[in-house]
Amino acid sequence: MSDINMTGEVKEINLLDMMGGAVGERVSYELSKIMRNCKDLNTEPKKARTLTVEFSITPTETRDSAAIRVSVKSKLVPVRALDSTLLIGGTSDDPVVMEYTPQVPGQRNFSGGEQEEPKLIKLADAKQA
Repeated sequence: MSDINMTGEVKEINLLDMMGGAVGERVSYELSKIMRNCKDLNTEPKKARTLTVEFSITPTETRDSAAIRVSVKSKLVPVRALDSTLLIGGTSDDPVVMEYTPQVPGQRNFSGGEQEEPKLIKLADAKQA
């Protein structure tokens, strides 16, 4: 894109410099969101994130000017779902659930941490119709 200065000299400008640099600021803002999403260990690393800059240009009837709208948006990768296993016990009238733990409670792992006792999850009383 070009700009004509007071002397009639044509000066090339970058599209990101348009609108007083606001386009470039929006691109930088969305790009920083993408980079934070890339660094998030809770997201899928192999999925692509996208940055879209859309220029919509509508000329006037006389074709002597045009309205321009710039839209900048990013598409991020969602945070991964969490998976676990529940152990089901109790009776059919009074079931209880507890989350499965990979080690015996009280046992130490290689990094020195101790496996906590799993919490029992009391289920709400649901009467069948």
